[in-house]
Amino acid sequence: MQVSIAKNTATNYLVILVRVIQGLLVTRWLIGYLGDSGYGLWMLLWTFFGYAILVDFGVGVAGQKYTSQELFKRDIRHYNSIISMIFTFHSLMALVIILGVFISIFYLEKLFNVHDPEQLAYYRKCYLTFSLGTAVIFPLCLFSEIMVGLHKIYFKNYIDTGFRICELIGFLIILKLGGGLYGIVWFTVLLMAVERCFTGFCAAKFIPGFRLRFHLFDRRAFHEVFGFSSGTYFVSMAGFLRGQTRNPIISKYCGLGAVGIFQISNRLSDLCSQTISQHNNNVSPVTTQLFHRKRFRMLRIFVVKSMQWNMFMSCLFIIPAIFLRDEAIFALFKKEVTPMIHILSMLSLIGTGVWVAVTQIPSSVLLMCEKHHLHAWTSMAEAIVVITLNILFLRSGVSIVCLELISMSASTFMFAVVRFPVMQKIIRGNALRDLFSIYVPSLLAAVPASLALLLCKKVLLGHVHEFLLCAVCGSLYGVIYVLTAWQFLVGRTKKELWKRRVMIHVRKYL
Repeated sequence: MQVSIAKNTATNYLVILVRVIQGLLVTRWLIGYLGDSGYGLWMLLWTFFGYAILVDFGVGVAGQKYTSQELFKRDIRHYNSIISMIFTFHSLMALVIILGVFISIFYLEKLFNVHDPEQLAYYRKCYLTFSLGTAVIFPLCLFSEIMVGLHKIYFKNYIDTGFRICELIGFLIILKLGGGLYGIVWFTVLLMAVERCFTGFCAAKFIPGFRLRFHLFDRRAFHEVFGFSSGTYFVSMAGFLRGQTRNPIISKYCGLGAVGIFQISNRLSDLCSQTISQHNNNVSPVTTQLFHRKRFRMLRIFVVKSMQWNMFMSCLFIIPAIFLRDEAIFALFKKEVTPMIHILSMLSLIGTGVWVAVTQIPSSVLLMCEKHHLHAWTSMAEAIVVITLNILFLRSGVSIVCLELISMSASTFMFAVVRFPVMQKIIRGNALRDLFSIYVPSLLAAVPASLALLLCKKVLLGHVHEFLLCAVCGSLYGVIYVLTAWQFLVGRTKKELWKRRVMIHVRKYL
């Protein structure tokens, strides 16, 4: 299992490297060719893709759960019945999505806050193509869940890397040839369809006897899947309400330009989030397997180590990003940093650190350890409060800065009151000891590194290019932080073990 986790995590970072490079280039190209409004629409289209969560009803996660439990090894017929029912259900829900798309076109003028007939017609065409295309391929998303349940995340990552490179090349060609946003939309939909079909083909090869057919009702499968999914659906919907409704709300009350500014402010935090949370793909399948086998001691060790890793990575990337955010945004995206972007980017980075280091792993543990109903209702209550406050504040004319503040406050409160205490009961841990070991060492290690970064920035600011300043100051922070964290986070026994391993390799080559 340790080899699988390490391999999955390592290839996750390979994918994130490709995605970071691709994301930087694509963002610069889209802003340069399409402007703030065009880029805002592009991000809004991806928000609509998240609406599929509303009709998933949590059954997609069930595919991962039953694959992680290795049901296909014990009863392949029952496993095929479950997966086929999930696929058929998703296919029916795709028809619901298509119906919703055709209904929604009558409200696009208000949603986009665009009144020019020619511009509105073009935006409507982009919206229809993207929405209908993603609805058709919606059932194919199940195959990614199966690959995660198989602990074959590394194989999925190889596929993802290849297709991300193809996507980058395709974007460049389309924009250079003047294809505009409509050409980008068509290309994205087709590439997503090919990628998901190929993932399904590979998943079938890893499961001997795998068969997929249109099959909706099997009493035993229905009871198992929807008994679990009834809870996970509300968790998914809560996540949708928390994240995917922000862009439409901003568009409604502030316009597409504000959506573009909000997304530009979040780009740096998105990059950090992708970089620091790659280990988390292992949490759900491993937690499910350990809890199902009643290996609670290993589960506690795995969960605490995972949260320590998330905190370590958060301090490694989030803190220097906060200090260097203005220079990084200008260097990466060629965008002048306004006071609004300055404040929003800082809050977005802090919010990302809270989500990854505080919320993410306890949420996965509750979801996969038979506490999905409790997690569902509390998450839904949290999301309703957040979305209601977002609407009330923006309607009152308050700055979009309030969105990040509301989100952070809600996540921190729910962690302290519900998620962490319940998780501690599941893993049978010691709350004070675990909190101290998870958060304090990484924060202490970040203090000297932060002081060195600020001193380096003060010396170099105004004398070198922004990109070089970020590279030098960030590298200095990273080196000092890792060396300091080595003293705080690694025990004496492991230090001796690593020293022996290093000396063995040194003697071997000498």
